[in-house]
Amino acid sequence: MGLYRLLTKSIVFSTRSRRRFFTFVIVFSILSGATVLLLGTFDNFSREGMLDHRGVVIRINSGSYLDLASAESTLAIEDGRTTSGASAVIYYKFVDFGTNIRIFSINKNYPWAFVAINPTNLVSGRFPNSPTEILVSSDSILPMGDSEGGVFAFIKPVVGMTFKLGISNASEFDIKVSGVVKIPNTEVTGGRHWIIMPEEAFERLRGPQNLALSDNEIYVHSITFVAQGDILSAFSGQTYNFVDQLADNYDSLGSPYGFPIFKEKTDKDGERNFTILSLIFGLFGTFMVSTLYSYLITRFRRREVAVLKAMGYSKWNVRTVVLTEILVVAVTGFIIGLLAIQLSIYLGRVGSWFYWIILSPTAFFSFLAVVISCVPGFVIITTRTLAVRPIELFRQK
Repeated sequence: MGLYRLLTKSIVFSTRSRRRFFTFVIVFSILSGATVLLLGTFDNFSREGMLDHRGVVIRINSGSYLDLASAESTLAIEDGRTTSGASAVIYYKFVDFGTNIRIFSINKNYPWAFVAINPTNLVSGRFPNSPTEILVSSDSILPMGDSEGGVFAFIKPVVGMTFKLGISNASEFDIKVSGVVKIPNTEVTGGRHWIIMPEEAFERLRGPQNLALSDNEIYVHSITFVAQGDILSAFSGQTYNFVDQLADNYDSLGSPYGFPIFKEKTDKDGERNFTILSLIFGLFGTFMVSTLYSYLITRFRRREVAVLKAMGYSKWNVRTVVLTEILVVAVTGFIIGLLAIQLSIYLGRVGSWFYWIILSPTAFFSFLAVVISCVPGFVIITTRTLAVRPIELFRQK
C-alpha cells in the first residue's frame, strides 16, 4: 500500500513544474512521432507503399493478351493461391464488355497492389468496399441504346450513380459508382472505358447467370506477388530477400513461353539502411532526453530521495519513484505523438481506406522502443544519485 501511495504521489509530483513537464512532453511527442513514422516504413501491408517494399509485379506488355488459363499454367500457380516466399499471389483480370467497356477485378485486401490505379489518382469518391460498388475511369462515357435523328445520347458516370450491367435489361447485376479514377498515361486503354470492381463482383459477372466466361476467355492485366514477412522480418531484411527471390524466380518467364512479360521491382536496401540509421539516431535522441529529464528530477528532488532512503526505502523503491515520473512524461508524449500521426493519416485518407496505425504492430513496437530507450539514462543517473548517503544529501543546499 505504501508503494502504491508513493507511486500515486510521484505521478502528481511529475506535474508540479508545469513548464518542465510540458516542455519534455512536447519533446517526447516529437521523438515518438518520428519513431512511429520510421518503424511504419517496415509495416506497409495494405497501404500505398506496399508495392515499393513488398511487391513484385509481372505485367503483360501493352497490346498483348494473356488469358487466365495460360497464365496459371505458365506460373504453375492458380489465382488466389500462394507460393514460396509470397504471402499472396493476386491475378488482376479483365474482360471486354461490348465494344467500349473493359471490366477489371481488384483485390480489396490489397487495394494498392493493382499497378494501374493508385489512391493519388482518385478524382472523386472512394475505392469500392462492397461487391456492388465500382470505380470508373474519368474519361468514361456510356452510350445509351437508342438515338434520335442520328444523334446518339451518352451518359457520363458520376459518384453515386447506380445502373445495371448485364447482357439484357432483365439482368439483376446492379452496381453503384463509388469513385472516379484517372487512368495514368502509361496504361493503354485500347479505346475502351474502364470499370474496376471487387473480385467478388467480377466472379459474379463472369458466372453462368451473366457472361458465362471460362478461364481462357478472361485476360490478365498483371500479377502481383506480395512478399512474406511482418514488421520484424522487414526490419531484419528477410522480407527484402523474399522480394529478390520472387523477382529472380519470375524474371525470365517471358522468354521460354513466348509471352511478353516484364517485371517491376524496386531495390529498397538503401532506403531500409537509411531508415534504420535514422531510427537509431532518433532512439539515441530519446535516450539523451530521458537522461536529461532523469538528471533534472534527481537534482530537484535530492532531499526527497534522501528522506526516502532515511525512512528505510530500498534503492529499488526509490528508483521506482523516479522511473514513474520519467514514464509519465514519456508515455504522455508518446500518446500525443501517436495521436498526431493518426490524425494526419485520417486527414490524408483516400475515400474509405483508412489505416489504424494506433492498432498496428508499428504502434506497439514504437512504444517499446521509446520506453526502453528511457531506461539506460535513468539507470545511469539514479545509480550515481543513490550511491550518495542520505546525510550527504541533507548537507547539500
